[in-house]
Amino acid sequence: MAAFLDKRKVLSTLGQNGKVMLELGCGKQKRYPGSIAIDQLDAEQVDIVCDLNEGLGFIPDNSVDIVYSHHFLEHLADQAAFFREIYRVLKPGGHKTGTVPHFSNPYYYSDYTHQTPFGLYSFCYLADQSPFRRKVLKYDAEVHFRINRIRLVFYSPFKVVNLFRKFYGIIFNASTWMQELYEGSFSDIFPAYEIEFELEKL
Repeated sequence: MAAFLDKRKVLSTLGQNGKVMLELGCGKQKRYPGSIAIDQLDAEQVDIVCDLNEGLGFIPDNSVDIVYSHHFLEHLADQAAFFREIYRVLKPGGHKTGTVPHFSNPYYYSDYTHQTPFGLYSFCYLADQSPFRRKVLKYDAEVHFRINRIRLVFYSPFKVVNLFRKFYGIIFNASTWMQELYEGSFSDIFPAYEIEFELEKL
């Protein structure tokens, strides 16, 4: 089992206070106050300190309702192994939600700790069915997710540019067909910022 520090003894009361939500790689600030925050760095709001590259072995099987992460997955070395861990700890019907940077995001390559780029089809490799016309292989027979939501997010820190980016979001998220058209034909012209997604454990 991976080494970990349960600073507030949250594991001893897991599930006793309603739904269980894990917030992975939260950094200095939780986005959801009631979540169990897990991070490698021991910030004030972190509940469990550990290296998530070593998995979630300290979390029991089928014990979590929601696993959330924001710009965290791209830092992991082994996506396949980590999604098996997410699948293991989620209850049937539980959700993995969050955001990852899109591969066309120019800022993705600025961070030397980023290891995995994500695109529109990345989560399809984990799902039993794809919402898109282009089909991909499913490599892991032990993981069964349903894709409930995938949305391309267009954003720029420059206000004038951001107005145009919001318009791109409306156009390219109008349908799955438009999303696929964007990624296949326009992603090198109009970079996306991130992908919002929701997976459900079947």
